[in-house]
Amino acid sequence: MSKYSSSTSPFRQACLIPTPSVRTRPSVSLKIFPPFAEFIDFGGASRHILTNDGTCRVVFKVKCSNNEVFKVSPVYAFLDPGGTTELQVLRREGPPKQDKLIILLKEAKKGDKDARVTFTDSTHTVHKYMLPLLTRIVEEQ
Repeated sequence: MSKYSSSTSPFRQACLIPTPSVRTRPSVSLKIFPPFAEFIDFGGASRHILTNDGTCRVVFKVKCSNNEVFKVSPVYAFLDPGGTTELQVLRREGPPKQDKLIILLKEAKKGDKDARVTFTDSTHTVHKYMLPLLTRIVEEQ
């Protein structure tokens, strides 16, 4: 007869130890650095690095809450897994308000060539990321 009961044997206890969960990268994920843009009310420019942190190729579209004051480049583009691109945001002079960029992401196929067509025609789920556009009022002296 064993000196361990079936419920307390070392083998049984080892089987009950929870295994650490393995984190898998999501198929669609985006990192934005810096995570916000800051301007003065006279205007300015801000550059951001977009990194595809997911496991699949993506296509993105950038939408702006105030197209009269802000211009962005690029509006549409592809990002391969681990790839990066620079997003440039230009602000013209205008009154400050709560503005933002919304970056919409969808999965893309390797053979896709035109980002605008791919984004429009794609039936994949849209993933949204926000980039706040902060504007400070500068007093003239």
